Amino acid sequence: MSERVSRCKHALRRGGLGWCPRPWRRGGLTSCARQVLLLAALAPAAVLATSRAQTAEDLAGGGLSASNQMRVWVADSSRAASYLDYFDLQYNRGPWYLGGRFELDEEDRYDPERALEIRRRFAEHRSAHLTARAGNFYATFGRGLLLRTQEDEAVRLDRDMDGFHGALQWCRFDGQAVIGRPRNDDSRKREDLLAGAELGARVREGLRLGAGYVRRDAADPLGDDSHAGNANLGRPLEELVGGSAQFTRGALDATFEAAKRYVWGRRDPRTGWSGVSGEDGAAYYGALTAGIPGYTLLLEGKDYLRFDAPYSTLPACNVAGQPVNEGQDERGFGATVTASPSGDVTAEASGAWAEARHSNSRRSSAEGKARRDWWGRGALQLGGEWTEENELESHEFRRWGGPTFDASYYLSQVTSLALHGKVLDWINHRRGGERDEYTEVTADLTASFGYSRALTLSVIKASRAVEEYDGDDAWVSLQLTWGFGQNHDLTIKFGEERGGVVCSGGVCHYEPPFTGVRVELLSRF
Repeated sequence: MSERVSRCKHALRRGGLGWCPRPWRRGGLTSCARQVLLLAALAPAAVLATSRAQTAEDLAGGGLSASNQMRVWVADSSRAASYLDYFDLQYNRGPWYLGGRFELDEEDRYDPERALEIRRRFAEHRSAHLTARAGNFYATFGRGLLLRTQEDEAVRLDRDMDGFHGALQWCRFDGQAVIGRPRNDDSRKREDLLAGAELGARVREGLRLGAGYVRRDAADPLGDDSHAGNANLGRPLEELVGGSAQFTRGALDATFEAAKRYVWGRRDPRTGWSGVSGEDGAAYYGALTAGIPGYTLLLEGKDYLRFDAPYSTLPACNVAGQPVNEGQDERGFGATVTASPSGDVTAEASGAWAEARHSNSRRSSAEGKARRDWWGRGALQLGGEWTEENELESHEFRRWGGPTFDASYYLSQVTSLALHGKVLDWINHRRGGERDEYTEVTADLTASFGYSRALTLSVIKASRAVEEYDGDDAWVSLQLTWGFGQNHDLTIKFGEERGGVVCSGGVCHYEPPFTGVRVELLSRF
């Protein structure tokens, strides 16, 4: 028997090549709940949400778990409340894992669509080497250049696929294949058919090579067959192909990915699908992490050209998580250095720069902070940030910078105070508007009582009325977080939210301003 085969069998005996659960299942499965009842009552002045569950030790030899998440918004401009409720139910027995989500959507602040339906359901079979799933799923190829279907509550993104997913792990090989209809970020409908596969191999110790392919077929909106005859001239709408290399040895980790995009057609709302040419794109991304005890260095670089594929997520390559031109023609780099010479002292510095090739869009940013911990007593962190943007979004020019401050103090073993603040000088020039110059003070004071109760007062105050925010200059809110045991968490927030663009990992979302009451109840059984 060869040494390679022997090592492979040894790895199988250790269980290191078995099934790995998906990130959104990190909470695991309990073995109890049989029935969940959610009662919600809305009143003009307050919103109350309660839930009860009856549990059992076992259901037909398997494990059953459930959770319910309800969000309610009551704006001061109306008596009606908008709300969104998710009820998730999962069951597992042996190699089988089943689940579903019932959605009650009467929330009109972000999503005008109303729904009362089973939005998600799946059946999954797991074995030592193969996982097969039918229904709704999430999948990512590499760092997301080719494909990333994900859920991110920070930017209100739920880009799941409805179809089939398979994942394989065997010896030095791993791979996955997908086919289905993803939920579009803009329309929230499933208008496209996506199919693709990714294969990786550990060719030697510490080195993994991978390759992937994704195809998006042209399709008319569901229920509309008026353009079915000219569906993209019989070809796919676009194809993506790419490769990756990852090398890890000791404290060194290097990753490089490259992808090519071939665009064959675009859809016109009046004429349907039509062929195009000359719009192919390319994307290159690299990252290097190196470190010795107490010190780490992260370097990132990107070069994107016409790679605004709707189901990809290109790494933003900056701390803000915001791309410069959404993959159209941006390039740049980022660096982060962390130093911890002792267990109670940490310092970090980061910087990023990016620009668009064919326009004046660009961003430069820098951030630094130093932290000292007094274990069991508190911590103090001082820092600063600076960013300058040109021709981004609806702004001709933006620049802000100033000191930041974080402090925490333990009053007892379970009671603490935390203060986060910053003072930023702003220059803000919107297209078609006047140049705004002002100073903005932000402060968040949080008092924690025990492990599951907290009260947070948030204040944002500008030195003058800001045109971008409808002439307002102050926003104040109060939030109460209350945990009931380990299974129920209630959050109530009332006051004013300024809104604005929120970004996470290269995906951005505009958060509208809000004044009123927001309630969220999360129950796990």
